Amino acid sequence: MSVNEQVASLVNKELEALGVELVKLDLSSRGKRSILRVFIDDPEKGVTIDDCVRVTKALGLALDGEDIIQGRYNLEISTPGMNRPLTRRDHYLRFTGKTARVEYMAGGGEKRSSIGEITGIEEDKVILTDKKGECRIEFGSIIKANLYGEKWGTGDREKNIKSRKAPKNKGKHFDSRESLE
Repeated sequence: MSVNEQVASLVNKELEALGVELVKLDLSSRGKRSILRVFIDDPEKGVTIDDCVRVTKALGLALDGEDIIQGRYNLEISTPGMNRPLTRRDHYLRFTGKTARVEYMAGGGEKRSSIGEITGIEEDKVILTDKKGECRIEFGSIIKANLYGEKWGTGDREKNIKSRKAPKNKGKHFDSRESLE
């Protein structure tokens, strides 16, 4: 079993015991140090800072106890965020009716991207629907997929930025302890 598989197995076991779901796990190296990023969720109630702290402590102890990652490493625990990754079949089922952006390898080895509403799953494919019709994408060909749209942090972004008003601080330095008003 590879280091990534060992880490994933241990992380899944610990998260299950803590009652949270693994959304995505990324183990990478930067110089002499490894970075383990773990994205968690609780589909029923969401994830709080306290949940992230609790998971950090539990995973840190478990990883150090098993000594799977050689050398020094940073452990980062986070929520999936606004552009939530879709990494498993059940994610597509849960977010049916939402808009997603899916990057995938097409038949001839060509990289493509589709944006559409998740309208279902058929055997080994996710079905996205847009103005042009349905697009069926095999799960095995998906490179990356995320929720997409105004509710998830994109969409009418330029309009949203222009409609915000800057605070009136009348040219003075802003101290975070002061009120903006």
